[in-house]
Amino acid sequence: MIGVELSLRQADCPLSAASAAYDVAFVTPHWQYHRDDARLELRMLVDASSRAALEAGLETVRNHPSTTSFELLAKQEKTARSRLTMGTTTAMGTVVDHDGYLTGPFRNVDGIERWSLGFDTEAATRGALSSLQGNTDDQCTVTRHEAVTPSDALENVRADAVGTRLLEAHRHLTSTERETIERALEAGYYEVPRSTTLGELADSLGVSDAAVSKTLRRAESKLLPPSVRRPEWG
Repeated sequence: MIGVELSLRQADCPLSAASAAYDVAFVTPHWQYHRDDARLELRMLVDASSRAALEAGLETVRNHPSTTSFELLAKQEKTARSRLTMGTTTAMGTVVDHDGYLTGPFRNVDGIERWSLGFDTEAATRGALSSLQGNTDDQCTVTRHEAVTPSDALENVRADAVGTRLLEAHRHLTSTERETIERALEAGYYEVPRSTTLGELADSLGVSDAAVSKTLRRAESKLLPPSVRRPEWG
């Protein structure tokens, strides 16, 4: 497998049009490409700097010429979740024509989309990149291009599993644990050598040395296991 990462500004993409015009960002963790009718279906997470920017960005996506259907699934303050169906952009068509496939979610900020792609051969990779970079309507920059061995691919899957477990552990931190460990990191308590002492950290938080020590141990006991234990398979 050949792994490729791109920064891509698509002239015909509704997400790029919206994030270029407004302070809004898109992440698409769930997507499906329908080859029979050249259609891309996305579930998008949307984050904006304000409610006004969110509304303007969603409206831009909804009314874009490439959009074939748009459904707002949820909206709260400056964030939203939506379903988008769109035609094949020039760049996506190039990837499909060279038997490429997406290996991660789209990320679109400031009109620029980050793609993680995979190809089965180096020849297919070179052909796709040549076409992408030769398209004068789009702007394409390759940020990574390397062979990925089966063991590397498995480690990437394991890393995703670790990240998921670590995020879940972070959600179980209390507000006091989160504030304390964040303050400790910012003050350099975990640096070597330390930039602050336990007593100085306690004084900044207005609590005792023993209280800070106990809170840090509780937070560490939640965060360390998922970060150091290897995910098991099967």
